[in-house]
Amino acid sequence: MFSRIAMAAAAALLVGTGAHAAPLQATASIFNGSGYGSSYAGPGGTTSPGNAALGWVVDGGNGAFDAFGFYNSGTAGLTQTRQVELLSGNVFRFFDSFANTSSQVITTTLNFFGNLGSDGDELVHYNQNGLVVSCEDDWTGHCGSDPVLALVSGNNGLGMASISPDRYNVSFSVSIAPGEVLSLLNFAYLASDENGPGADDVALAQATGLALLDAPRLEGLSAEQLATLANYTLANEVPEPSGMALMLAGLAALGWRARRQA
Repeated sequence: MFSRIAMAAAAALLVGTGAHAAPLQATASIFNGSGYGSSYAGPGGTTSPGNAALGWVVDGGNGAFDAFGFYNSGTAGLTQTRQVELLSGNVFRFFDSFANTSSQVITTTLNFFGNLGSDGDELVHYNQNGLVVSCEDDWTGHCGSDPVLALVSGNNGLGMASISPDRYNVSFSVSIAPGEVLSLLNFAYLASDENGPGADDVALAQATGLALLDAPRLEGLSAEQLATLANYTLANEVPEPSGMALMLAGLAALGWRARRQA
């Protein structure tokens, strides 16, 4: 497990050898029903008028997303609750629980969706085993002004991720028994300087995404929530949440320091 975290540390140390701008800070752009902030906890679904999804992320920083991180199909008959947060180190976390309060088994495909800020031209650098790393194409085969994205959908194969020019979808085919609660965990990580990403940000995004596959950020989630988690197989010894947060925050700090010293 820690081999990939070590990869993230190495990438952080090497990032930005030619960069001079400050690192991008993701923005508190999670829709909470009346405005935007750094978190949302409550029911899923949309508000009216406007049909805005509760807990979705708009922008995120430097135009990363048009509207990202909500379930656009498969939820009929289920009661959805969400816990969406901007964690330290430019990581957005989406923890969604689906309760079957009916008397029948519900078999469905839940679709986690994001409209990316690339507006139709996406460069995909990595796409396997629950991790997609991509960026906006500047029309010359390099990353444009939007941040590099590491999109993480779980480590046990339940989520089937796909990415088109500016659409991200993860399909989860599930069966939920009467009275059962099933939860799904997704992450989105942003890597960039304030004035745009470079090649080193692609490496940092991939290393951070791999680390989130092996050691997902679980701080602030209860044992009851984690007991219902379906798309991650957690290690027998999960690092203490505070320790994991400090570890990843430290990796980000190393990368930012390397950029400033370049």
